[in-house]
Amino acid sequence: MHALLEVRGLTKSLGDGAARQPIISDLSFEARPGEFLSVVGPSGCGKTTLLMCLAGLYDIDGGSVAFQGHQVQSPPPGVSVVFQDYSRSLLPWKNNLDNVLFGMKRTELPEAQRRPRALELLQAVGLTGYETHFPWQVSGGMQQRVAIARGLAAQSRLLLLDEPLAAVDAQTRADLQDLLLDLAKRFNQTCLLVTHDVDEAVYVADRVIVLSRRPTRVVTEFVVDCPKPRDQITTREHPDYLRLRHEVISMIRSMRAVH
Repeated sequence: MHALLEVRGLTKSLGDGAARQPIISDLSFEARPGEFLSVVGPSGCGKTTLLMCLAGLYDIDGGSVAFQGHQVQSPPPGVSVVFQDYSRSLLPWKNNLDNVLFGMKRTELPEAQRRPRALELLQAVGLTGYETHFPWQVSGGMQQRVAIARGLAAQSRLLLLDEPLAAVDAQTRADLQDLLLDLAKRFNQTCLLVTHDVDEAVYVADRVIVLSRRPTRVVTEFVVDCPKPRDQITTREHPDYLRLRHEVISMIRSMRAVH
């Protein structure tokens, strides 16, 4: 199966002049269609910088990022990003339905099909009845559901998730993990999740990519063999889940990242 996303020898530094610091160094991996990847690593290793490079929001210094065989030099059609700070990513003057419709601006979907599609997506994320509510009128978990629906509304083939569940409570986080898995399967969505939570990374992923400390590179990848569909109780008690969780945590701790 051909890769949907190919990253080869990626390098990236941030800052100006003498303050410029290497963040990413010779980093390579790929994502295949329909795959759910998690990216983890020591705190401050550059996970979000990597995601910005993949999304075409940062220029890269060396190497290449290719999406569907084309070099990424600006935000490409077919790639959507869901950020951690949903309060800033949603437009507060638009209601939930209009926020999802806003995600369709770059699509070729006919105008007559956009509203039905937006309503379908809000139903898919469990927000039927909240279409006319504004983001500030619903909970943080609901706002992030709207942000996910908007990401799907762009008809993207690749959904980049930058710690999207970090700002919600534990129960909401578990519910949204299951929602992401359900949506990825339902819409045949390729997902790449950047997260600091190893438990979450192993729970949702087909593969877990482990990064080094700065300047970051891929240390190793783990295939997650836990059965699907995943379950918050049985999956987290599965021997393969517990083994992988232990291996990933031990590897990250051994790196002793600097802040």
